[in-house]
Amino acid sequence: MDHQRLIKLATLAGQIILESGGEIYRVEDTITMILRSYQVKEAESFVTPTGIMVSLTDAEGQIVSLIRRVQKSNIDLEKVSLVNALSRQLMAEPLPLPELEEALMEISDKAPYSIPFQLLMAAMCGFSFTFLFGGSITDALIALVIGIFVRLLQLGTREIKLNGIFINIMGGALVAFLATFFTHWMPLETNFDIIMVASIMLLVPGIAFTNALRDILMGDYLSGVSKGMEAFLIAVSIAIGAGTALAMIGGVVA
Repeated sequence: MDHQRLIKLATLAGQIILESGGEIYRVEDTITMILRSYQVKEAESFVTPTGIMVSLTDAEGQIVSLIRRVQKSNIDLEKVSLVNALSRQLMAEPLPLPELEEALMEISDKAPYSIPFQLLMAAMCGFSFTFLFGGSITDALIALVIGIFVRLLQLGTREIKLNGIFINIMGGALVAFLATFFTHWMPLETNFDIIMVASIMLLVPGIAFTNALRDILMGDYLSGVSKGMEAFLIAVSIAIGAGTALAMIGGVVA
């Protein structure tokens, strides 16, 4: 058994989950599960939101370890599900390492949903939340349009690898500008507050906050606090963007 290749593949599986928005404890469990599927004597993993550390002990008592830095992060729960399914398959029937590598690379290279589909879902997000908050059909249609523009902003800024904090500041400002435009400068019967809240829901860090709570409940306090701080900073950046835009628009509207 090539343990160096095995530990690299197990770490790659964990990296895919971590980069795709999975919880820290899930990453550690997946790495350990894959290593133990190949009859490794001892296997340990320690994961933070920005790094993975893995070690194993072979039958001869030799220790093999690996540290990998994780810098990018996105939300792709389909990849998380696929890696989970693969790790459980390995527990029942381990694959040869070349086949395991091929399966992991296929998951890693899996293309995200098409841009039209992402825009449709962003539009439906604003549209649906408007009704949840008691808005009218006019409010929902406006939030639908704003959702499309917000998603286009997210896609465009990620292409140039802009920091997530600045993306959310720009997103909050964009929502405020567009909501003000549709409610104050167009002859429509609308509710500004509902449109603002429904449109901003697309930016709210729900997964980061949920993962933080789940990691804390699982005893991963360091990762939980880190994820919680990430969610807090995203929320603050949205507020800064929206608040700055509203302050700038206030004088114009007045």
